[in-house]
Amino acid sequence: MRPRFTQLIGCVLLASTILAQLGCTSALTTIMYAVGADLQPAEYKDLARQRTAVVVITDGSQYSDDITSRTLTRKVSEFLEIEVDGIKLIPEEEIDSWKDINGWEDLDFVALGKGVKADKVLGIELTGLKLREGQTLYRGRANVTTTVYDVKEGRKEFRRSLDDFTFPVHTGKYASETTEAKFRRDFLEVLSRRVARYFHRYDPRDSVALDAVIVNL
Repeated sequence: MRPRFTQLIGCVLLASTILAQLGCTSALTTIMYAVGADLQPAEYKDLARQRTAVVVITDGSQYSDDITSRTLTRKVSEFLEIEVDGIKLIPEEEIDSWKDINGWEDLDFVALGKGVKADKVLGIELTGLKLREGQTLYRGRANVTTTVYDVKEGRKEFRRSLDDFTFPVHTGKYASETTEAKFRRDFLEVLSRRVARYFHRYDPRDSVALDAVIVNL
């Protein structure tokens, strides 16, 4: 460990001990936040410096491209490019070209990965998407399974599921205040953040106020 970093950690630990003994919880929290000590680690770190294909499958994309698949692909890719060190994302055009030639149905993620010369394939399967509750309220729900495939080994390396992912959790957006297209974008933005954070460090407090944020979307 580098000397300066070791000294920094030592100072933080000393300050934390003193502040904890004095009951300075808010100050302690501030220090932890400043040095990233309270960030949640990535659950899967091996997308770093890998040539990666992001592929989203929805109920409608089994037969052709659709807006939900396209939007979620782009949003997740944006967050990965920002947060994952050295990741090399394969352009959508290359992936679409392979699918056009080889078909959209019964998509084989490993075969696709070999076809576009990927190291990893990030497959996101979204089913049961609903954007409304009744006729007057927008509130999104979906089931999402996220899987990373190692192309060379031909196997799954990581899998997580979000069953009945819901946003907003406690409220919603009235149909008189937005459009379905805008709410779809907002919902997929939040979902893409949730999926992308499997692969990078994140502040767990970021999601605490999301229900309040929807009011201003």
